[in-house]
Amino acid sequence: MGVRMLACVILGFLAVAINCDEAPNITADATTITTTRKPIPYQDSNICKLCKCEDTKVNCYDQSITTFFTLNEWEDIIDLKPSTVDLSENRFTNITVIADLTIEVLNLSRCSIEFIQSGSFRDLQEMRVLDLSHNKLTTDKLSPHAFEGRFAPEEYEPLASMRILNLAYNDLHSLNQDLFEHMPELEELDLSGNPLTTIDHVTLVAISSLPMLKVLRLRSCELDEIPSKFLHTPRFLENLDLSDNKLTIVPRELEEAKDLIYLNLNQNPIEVIDFYSEDNPGFPRLHKLQELHMCNMPKLRSIGPKALAGLESVEKLHISFNPSLSYLDPKALARPDDIGESFDWPLVKELYLKSNNLTEVDTRLLSRWDLLEKVDVSDNPFLCDCSTQWMVDVLAPIVESKGSNATLMVCQEPIEMRGHTMKDLHDSHRTMRCVDKYGHRPEKDGAILLGTLIGVLLAVPIMLSLMLLWRRGYFAWLGLRPPADVSRAFYKRAPADDILY
Repeated sequence: MGVRMLACVILGFLAVAINCDEAPNITADATTITTTRKPIPYQDSNICKLCKCEDTKVNCYDQSITTFFTLNEWEDIIDLKPSTVDLSENRFTNITVIADLTIEVLNLSRCSIEFIQSGSFRDLQEMRVLDLSHNKLTTDKLSPHAFEGRFAPEEYEPLASMRILNLAYNDLHSLNQDLFEHMPELEELDLSGNPLTTIDHVTLVAISSLPMLKVLRLRSCELDEIPSKFLHTPRFLENLDLSDNKLTIVPRELEEAKDLIYLNLNQNPIEVIDFYSEDNPGFPRLHKLQELHMCNMPKLRSIGPKALAGLESVEKLHISFNPSLSYLDPKALARPDDIGESFDWPLVKELYLKSNNLTEVDTRLLSRWDLLEKVDVSDNPFLCDCSTQWMVDVLAPIVESKGSNATLMVCQEPIEMRGHTMKDLHDSHRTMRCVDKYGHRPEKDGAILLGTLIGVLLAVPIMLSLMLLWRRGYFAWLGLRPPADVSRAFYKRAPADDILY
């Protein structure tokens, strides 16, 4: 009996040992249970069945995916070593944790995303680009923890490879001041299309926490001003897009961006840019700026002297499609030299003044027109007289030689020149006359003189004929008697009895 009991006990221990070898592994964290899964070829994974997987790329574009992939599903494509994953144009609303993959570019745009779980991207230590644009992220639901990196008892690892983050066209009214604390090396940030309205203090702190920022896009954010010190911390900022906002003046705060190379102010309701005005000041000194865009500004009507003088290194100047812009001062780009006795101009390489309301482009606007590589001044209502003769003789050939169409430089005034192109005037060696100080059009002189001469030549014989007919009494029926009748009426012989002796 005792032997049987001992055998049963031994068999029981063996059974427990066998079961323990097949049981799940339980980690130190009681809340996490990991089961050893048999790896499968990535071609058989659920992700690669729904998407196209090849050449380290996973293309899930517009596959009507409604639920974000689980951690296990991401682990199934580890062998693919994906570098680019495109999940755009799908219909999932939540983002959960992604496995430790070699993803460098992750596109999650246009997916109606509302929530991102904390640490969703913490294992993507090679991710450089993250696109979350055109979703439904709000200020309340977008937490800094969404972008946190790995944590360990002895060290903290941020998303150190992150360089580009796109949050454009969400529903962000403000930013958490710690939103970017896990992205210390971020170089490009796109916040376009978010209803910020104003850059409040916490948003300012958030953006100021990005010392390596080079590109900042704030297009269509309903901004009416730029706060002081906003551009002070991102000292390496090179590209700034403030287009399609509500700015009414050129922001003085731009002078804080010492390394700015590209500036876009398109579609802002600025009316006047005047160096001498406190209400509408010119550009501050941006000595490294190379490219400026001021297009599609319906209210812009005047750019005064020295208004652009602060742009001493500008090479590409885009001032087009401004229907009210009728005045561009000849010295808009000129700045006094160090002595103050003369002016210096930037060496512009590309000049675009298309579709404005300019009647002329002054030769003094640039110092070296021959250095232009591209130029377009078409579709303006040009006044063709002696003041624009240089455009016919010099500018039209330059435009033609740089690949633009000089036939689009068309005369609008005076009426006699309307419809003539400056190219045709150049080819025909036309010399245009000047309008005098009273505004008279000399082009009308020939017609006036010819009309006067014809009038005189016709009037003399007509008057002589009328006088001859009158003398012969042909107009007596009108009460107009000839001279003979008049003399007889006044000199009749007196009766004999009336003669006095």
